[in-house]
Amino acid sequence: MTEAPLRVVMLVANDVTNDSRVRKEAAALAETGAEVTVLGVAGGGQPPREMLDGALIVRVPVPYALRDERKRRRTARRDWRPPLVGYRHRSTYVARSQRISAELKELKADSGHAIARAKAGQANPLAFKAGVAARLVRRARWTAAQKVTWVRKGVGNKADIPFKFGWRAYDGVLHRLPWPAPWRKLHPEALDLEVAFGDLIDRLEPDVVHAHDMHVIGVATRAAGRAKLRGRTLKVVYDAHEYVAGLSQYGARTRRSIAAWANHEREYLGDVDRVVTVSPAIATRLRTEHKLAHEPVVVMNTPNPADVSVEVSDIRSRIGLKPDVPLLVYSGGVTRARGIETAVQALVDLPDAHLAVVCVPGVATDAVRALQALALQLEVQDRLHCLDPVKPDEVVAFLRTADVGLIPILRYPSHEMALPNKLFEYAFAGLPVVVSDMPSMKEFVDRTRIGEVFAAGNPHELASKVRTVLGDLDSYRERVADPAYQQEVSWSGQATKLRALYGELTGKQLEVTRPGGGKIRKTQKHLLLGPVNSAGQAWLWATALERQVPEIKAESLTTGSGAFDFQVHLTGTYKQYRSDLRWQLELTAYALREVTHILFEAGRPMFGQARGGMWTTDVPILDQAGIKHGLVFHGSDIRDPAMHRAKYKYSPFRNPDDELTMRLQAANNVMRRHLEGYEGPVYVTTPDLLEFVDNGIWLPLTVDVEKFVSTQPVLEREVPVVLHAPSASALKGSAYVDPVLTELDAKGLIKYNRVQNVAHSELTEMVKSADIVVDQLLLGSYGVFACEAMAAGRVTVGHIADPVRDLLPTELPIAEATPDDLADVIERLVAERDTARKIADAGPAYVRDLHDGRKSVEALLPFVTDELPAAEGENE
Repeated sequence: MTEAPLRVVMLVANDVTNDSRVRKEAAALAETGAEVTVLGVAGGGQPPREMLDGALIVRVPVPYALRDERKRRRTARRDWRPPLVGYRHRSTYVARSQRISAELKELKADSGHAIARAKAGQANPLAFKAGVAARLVRRARWTAAQKVTWVRKGVGNKADIPFKFGWRAYDGVLHRLPWPAPWRKLHPEALDLEVAFGDLIDRLEPDVVHAHDMHVIGVATRAAGRAKLRGRTLKVVYDAHEYVAGLSQYGARTRRSIAAWANHEREYLGDVDRVVTVSPAIATRLRTEHKLAHEPVVVMNTPNPADVSVEVSDIRSRIGLKPDVPLLVYSGGVTRARGIETAVQALVDLPDAHLAVVCVPGVATDAVRALQALALQLEVQDRLHCLDPVKPDEVVAFLRTADVGLIPILRYPSHEMALPNKLFEYAFAGLPVVVSDMPSMKEFVDRTRIGEVFAAGNPHELASKVRTVLGDLDSYRERVADPAYQQEVSWSGQATKLRALYGELTGKQLEVTRPGGGKIRKTQKHLLLGPVNSAGQAWLWATALERQVPEIKAESLTTGSGAFDFQVHLTGTYKQYRSDLRWQLELTAYALREVTHILFEAGRPMFGQARGGMWTTDVPILDQAGIKHGLVFHGSDIRDPAMHRAKYKYSPFRNPDDELTMRLQAANNVMRRHLEGYEGPVYVTTPDLLEFVDNGIWLPLTVDVEKFVSTQPVLEREVPVVLHAPSASALKGSAYVDPVLTELDAKGLIKYNRVQNVAHSELTEMVKSADIVVDQLLLGSYGVFACEAMAAGRVTVGHIADPVRDLLPTELPIAEATPDDLADVIERLVAERDTARKIADAGPAYVRDLHDGRKSVEALLPFVTDELPAAEGENE
């Protein structure tokens, strides 16, 4: 029995895209065949699900309701003032002032009108005097209100000073205190992440949950606790990206805020099974401070050598700098703690050098604007180049044409123990380094001799060390390129340590079974059709495609009840399709990893459906993964009732107020809104549907002809058997069929066999043993049931509108009947049996010609082989 793959869920409080450590660790585990799902935070316009580096990335919306409520209450406390002291909001004062101004202007207007009327002799003297008195009272009132408003605002402004000063002093003192620092009060976003991630972890049922950084350690350990209640063992790995208690302070990251995060980490660290971190110094500190049972495993954040070969424009070309001009580079986050100001100041002592700053997350930040302002003040602005970041797997290649890599971080406890990933990125880019004298970095650089070390915050010494490196650049580059050094800092060695940790933790032997598994390389065309498998058609198309073109793989998916027993490759229950996240994500991961082409049936999404969801929810995921996609419509999913009513005399939608008609019309309207602007091919399974779809492509229905070969003679019995088995009675016209055939049965002319909702295998035998099969009388076309009856050599009866017959390449052997003449048609077929048998005998040949799968493959091949024209108007 094959052992189930290891299931890992990684958690991180960002959108994953630019987190190289998370992506590399996920890829390292995915290479072993483990099923890795990374839960990140939605934002930045990234698709909600995608396959990155062999792992399924799921970006979860996090409302941060608790964090925002804390901010609201904190702001409300600081905005409070005693009643009638000032105005809480400036807009209230402005509105009050404008109201008073408007009233005084209206008072002047009233006075003007009254005086004009008095001069013209149009006003009663007593009324005029009464009006004057009333206006004086109004004037006094609004003048007093004006003064009160002014005074109230003035008092409020005066009162604001002590209130604001008091709060500023209070916050200033409090933020400098490491105690008390309750994380639940100061960082409720940690609980927001629990609300967003917790239930998903429970439903995914992983073997290991891997928490990246301090924000989600609590989420991981609580999930392990809930798993124990269900009798499951869930291992927890905590990945300490930094020494939390020693984080650098800037902006809202105050000493108290840092202490709160450290308390959060401390509360849960004892509940994790193993700890991973980025440097030996942090590993030692964590074990000592928290008395950990195991020494944390050091997995340095080194680059993947494969990233060096990425084809991308280089940094020197980007800024337009000549090869002989010295170029220093800093790549990473831009904050005060990173010490980039020191590098800018050093440019004053390096008049020939340029500095490029690759800014994460981008150049449009206050910190970057402050750097540019500093450069302007020092008159080095022409030699400072601030650039937006490139993708994580392009960093190394992008930096390769610089001369020296800088890491000028300032002195904070976390920095003193850090080995930043940019140190290794510079190494693989072939750059010697100049770094500040943080102990871990200093030891590393002194030992490897790949650069120089300067005193943190000293621009003159930084400039001196840069001159030293530039003066002997070839020697430094030679040491950076040393194979032994490159191997030491290669990610492959770090990935091996991570896999060894997981093997020890889970008792599984984790070996690389998908080398380079992080990069998806699909070598075979692979079509997935679903999620309906209507009348087994998806299965039949897929098998026909594989039969005729063996090098293409094709599969069908159904998410229905399976009541009709149609064959299918992949299945899911209705509940799984609507609400089982584990099933949905497994299917998504499979498709993104293996599939190259997808056809959505009936406009439904493939990877699970929320209420009202359409296939368009999956389109961004597929586009991002480079998976081609299109649509297949079977009938009522695209047939417009209003258009059908206008074109077909016997339309089942003749009454627009009928409940079914209104429901189908509403659904059709929604479908058409989603179709607007959709650029994928749109297939329809019956020729009449071409009228309802612009540029539709006919994908003929397929029947397993051999399965319907019958040895039962047609119309040999004295009383022939007439079968009617509608899939949807209201649309097929059963209300007209049933009374006619029941009456003929009562007369003894026929034996009427009326069935519905039976397994397809049972229905197949009924078709093969019948003499006459009545399909439908209202829609004006023919479907799967009629094709099966023709394949079985039965006399097939139905209403096929003349425009539909005209679309067909050969004569259709279906006896025409309508609600008006069904009785006459059946009586004639029973009476003129030789004529009827000729119709029946023509059926199998017709089906073999159009509906045995070959024509369907012809329609599908241009899509699957990426040769489909941009606009398809042909229907054959």
